[in-house]
Amino acid sequence: MKGTFPQIDMTKYKLVAIDIDGTLTNSHGKITERTKETVHRATQMGATIVVATGRRFFTAKPRVLPLELPELLLAVHNGAILKRLNGEVIYHQLLPRSIAQHVVEVAKGLGLCPIVFEGTQDRANIRVEDYGDRIDEWQRGYLQANQGCLEWVDDLTADLPADVIEVICVVPADTVHEITDTFQAHLNGQVKPILVKINNGQRAFIGLSSAKVGKHQPLRYLAEEMGIDRSEIFAIGDNYNDLDMLQFAGLGVVMENADEALKGMGFYVTASNDADGVAAALEKFVLGSNKA
Repeated sequence: MKGTFPQIDMTKYKLVAIDIDGTLTNSHGKITERTKETVHRATQMGATIVVATGRRFFTAKPRVLPLELPELLLAVHNGAILKRLNGEVIYHQLLPRSIAQHVVEVAKGLGLCPIVFEGTQDRANIRVEDYGDRIDEWQRGYLQANQGCLEWVDDLTADLPADVIEVICVVPADTVHEITDTFQAHLNGQVKPILVKINNGQRAFIGLSSAKVGKHQPLRYLAEEMGIDRSEIFAIGDNYNDLDMLQFAGLGVVMENADEALKGMGFYVTASNDADGVAAALEKFVLGSNKA
């Protein structure tokens, strides 16, 4: 794969990683013209753009197509899978079936309703049991919206045919850190809990993936392939699932609309996603125009 990422030595940051929701897109889910134009200028100065998201490929791709960057790379499922826009898999890290089964057992023991994502194809499958009244209206709506991907099974601990991408649990946001600690205590470092606050901060996804998964891992892989240093990586995000890539990058930037705790971790804070924060940060640090 070496040599497939041509670069022009014009900007310090050769690899630019950008989250989607709450970062690249505004509160209406749109990419503004200023952001699009600034991302294009970054590529013209030699930067490779990686969009890193917790989304699945088939829901992430429509969000980034308005950028009109055919060479853009998509790191989906919080970095478990890295693909080109044409669906070609570049990198993946799955959760072994036996560990996934253990995760499901622990989740059920905590009274949660786990669902499992599997497959490296563009439209990942969702395996789920019929939890009946144990799931709330929001979770039920999520499953209904994804009916085309659902596979109903009797018992997730038994009905997993192969390794999976991740096990997801939806929990109240005010309990997410406590539940995450409980998972870690039961699973002895075999998995990595990745947190994403959703639904206006009322709920959170806990994604339980391979311990080797994180948005930073595709960046590490690409840096090795491209022969660049961590100091040449720029990353920007707004949620807790962005934390490892923000820490891995030579420069990590968080959005003004990020959680206050995340903004207090020492990263540069740019404008909000409704005020072209991505464009402002790229202009200041990648393009060097000092407009931020």
